[in-house]
Amino acid sequence: MYKKIMVAVDGSSMAMLALDEAVKLAKSQGAELTLVYVIEYPHVYVSDLGYDPLPVTEALVVEGRRVLDKAESLVASQDIAFRSLLVDNRTSTDSIAEQLRKVADEQQADLVVLGTHGRGGFKRLLLGSVAEGFLRLSTHPILLVPGKHDIDQHANA
Repeated sequence: MYKKIMVAVDGSSMAMLALDEAVKLAKSQGAELTLVYVIEYPHVYVSDLGYDPLPVTEALVVEGRRVLDKAESLVASQDIAFRSLLVDNRTSTDSIAEQLRKVADEQQADLVVLGTHGRGGFKRLLLGSVAEGFLRLSTHPILLVPGKHDIDQHANA
């Protein structure tokens, strides 16, 4: 049924749960898995603010590569085909959700797997989560993976 599964990773525990589900699906379907990390640049990332943005840029790229390396090492032992993409669109004004949609389109993903919460925190309260934004934009099937805390909270409601 699924031949190309895309999963977004950001280093959060929720993304790791989504990765686990994506790996299970890819194994059961014989699908190729694409791991995607989108570098999130601060909104004040402007080169004319009087500072050198290169150290910030380098640190964000290093963090993205670290997250992808960790995800790759987990997937590599599972005997499934996979690739990873570090999305670095520092000049883009697109949201993370919009960038993920573009990657899903480019990769012709049959399914996109996302954790329900990532690194959003207070920002998520103001702007909405990446998962919610992606859900509104995407034309691809989506599997949203809730965290254990979310499941426990729902069960006790």
